[in-house]
Amino acid sequence: MPVDGIELHLVFGDITNETTEAIVNTTDFKDFQTAGVCKDILTKAGPQIQAQLTGARAASGQIFKTPPGGFPCKTIMHVCGERNPDVIKTLAKEIVVQCEHGCYRSVAIPAICAGQGSLDPNVVAKSILEGVKEGVQGANLQHLKNIRIILLKINVFLAFKATSKQMFGGNTQLTAPAPLVLTSVTTRGRSATSIRHSGSTRSSRSHSLPLPVALDFSSLVTSLPDTESTAAFLVIGHTNNDVSNACRDLQQAYKDQCSTHTFFPDEIERLTQEEMDQLLSKVNSLHLQIAQNSSEEWEVEGQRNGVNEVVRLIQDALRRQVREKDQTFLFSQVTWCILGPRGIWQKVPKDVNYKLEKRDVKDGIEDAQAVKWTVDLQKMEATSCDSGQVTALKRLENPSDLSLPIYWDNMSQSDLLKVIVLDPSSTEYKTVKMGFKRTVRKTVLKIERIQNMNLRRLYEARKKELENRNGLIVGAGEKILYHGTSEASCSSIMKSNFNRNFAGQNATVYGHGTYFAVNASYSAHPTYAIPAADETQLMFVARVLTGYYAKGQGDMRTPPERVAPDLYDSVVDDTQNPSMFVVFHDCQAYPDYLITFK
Repeated sequence: MPVDGIELHLVFGDITNETTEAIVNTTDFKDFQTAGVCKDILTKAGPQIQAQLTGARAASGQIFKTPPGGFPCKTIMHVCGERNPDVIKTLAKEIVVQCEHGCYRSVAIPAICAGQGSLDPNVVAKSILEGVKEGVQGANLQHLKNIRIILLKINVFLAFKATSKQMFGGNTQLTAPAPLVLTSVTTRGRSATSIRHSGSTRSSRSHSLPLPVALDFSSLVTSLPDTESTAAFLVIGHTNNDVSNACRDLQQAYKDQCSTHTFFPDEIERLTQEEMDQLLSKVNSLHLQIAQNSSEEWEVEGQRNGVNEVVRLIQDALRRQVREKDQTFLFSQVTWCILGPRGIWQKVPKDVNYKLEKRDVKDGIEDAQAVKWTVDLQKMEATSCDSGQVTALKRLENPSDLSLPIYWDNMSQSDLLKVIVLDPSSTEYKTVKMGFKRTVRKTVLKIERIQNMNLRRLYEARKKELENRNGLIVGAGEKILYHGTSEASCSSIMKSNFNRNFAGQNATVYGHGTYFAVNASYSAHPTYAIPAADETQLMFVARVLTGYYAKGQGDMRTPPERVAPDLYDSVVDDTQNPSMFVVFHDCQAYPDYLITFK
């Protein structure tokens, strides 16, 4: 609806789908993990934004702004409504003012304190809409043109809609056909009854003419006009009995054209934002009524054709859900990948993954960047429809408890270990070599990728454990580090991982664990990368989970205690600028590549 030169939208949907230039996040600046608007926004924005909020303070009625992080906007405005209607109103006004000062053209605002705050939706609606109105009327807006209030729950949406109609006017309520109401009248000595049809219908003119005996009441009701709020029928007959019969037939004809359909709550809740918008649009345009009954089921009422359209819409949505469920299940079992323009493998979207697996590619595919390709599954190649560029496809079969890394070659269940010699012209080879050559002047002869299914499964389980325990900011602390080795130890490491029992063979300055260097030059020293008879040396490029780390000591066999009963996850030589990491858990490192150099 228009409000003093700007557009105010009430949107029944999820704020994380918004693409406005400013996004408002409602938070208490303490709890960022409880499900709700705040958690959804911060999950999309990323841990760096949550880190900025931790310990932040904003005066009552004031806004704390941060960059957008991963959210597709220009700024995020964090507010605390304090469950106080006056504060909420002040915040709504201040949001308008700051958007104008920041030259933002659009802003998305949630129902502040109507969710986790549990305030009455009507109170929240009144506070926000009044604050927006005062903010708009009190400023000569040059930049802000679009204010979107995003409402996740249907009862909150309807409360805002009713309040906005009272405050701003306009046709904003959902309408639905209502029963015919009979009102007796007298016309020039004849019996007459006025029948009013509530709903959005066009005004009809009454005529003092007798109704034809063979009137088709069904066709009359079907063609009911549809713009004004009330249609009146004046039924005139020679006797009361004639009029009553005619009215009864007309009422029955109306009832015959109406129907009701009931949906379970989960059928409605699983609709996407686009499908929900379509549903509300149909309910509004077809003059239907949708509401929850005492069993919390959703009932749609109105003319049969309109109800049937809604039923078809929701059935299509359910078919989509079944299809998406099949796609998700397949995606966990089989992953199709396409080699990107910079030589890096990328997963295709789930629906494309499903099409490739079902060999339904006659119309081509579209990758995650919306580039269209034709596909040759015999050659496992894809050709760009625009540029004609040809690239590779590959298919990975995942075990039930592990998703194969996207850069691996496919492995069968019986292939527990594969050692793949990398092509020197590949991006993967060049990337590994570049990290090595950054600090080592020696010549790289060969780089091999180590694909050990069992070791990777244990490593990924440990990674998930550390991520859950350490939270978003520190997480597992995965790093790419180096470990020099001998030809004798090389095969053992590839098969059974780095072994802490060998600690002490070269050094135990920081503890009895497995040592990894930040710089390849340290691991390239002959003490660690022991030269073979032909003077070649070996070095592993390892993925290492460092998590929380502390300063190491020579007598340590486990990391020191961090917060009882938890220990640190690793130790280092220097906590401010570590060049060496030591881990004490066999699964906390994975030998990713083996470099042969001389």
